Amino acid sequence: MSADIATAVAAIRLGLHALRENALGDTADHEDQAAVLQALYDDRDQSGSVLGMISDLLTDIGVRIDDQGGEDITEVIDEAAAYVQDSAGLRLERARAALIALGAS
Repeated sequence: MSADIATAVAAIRLGLHALRENALGDTADHEDQAAVLQALYDDRDQSGSVLGMISDLLTDIGVRIDDQGGEDITEVIDEAAAYVQDSAGLRLERARAALIALGAS
């Protein structure tokens, strides 16, 4: 792994740690947890959410690989990007909505 990639992974790890602390800290409540879920996936700002950014990166990598002649590989990467955004993201959106409703009751 190159130094640039290792640095990027370290930054991601740090960001995920901050999200974890916000969601699981001693004073965290349903509102905090819902906010973290929204940061992970926001249906109103998909490309600005963590999963949206991961999905976009996978799609961009797939396009580059396709340009280099790896159509079969691109198909697999595109499926992964769709799963991240659609399947995982929509489930997080439902969980966030349920948390908000739970906090309002």
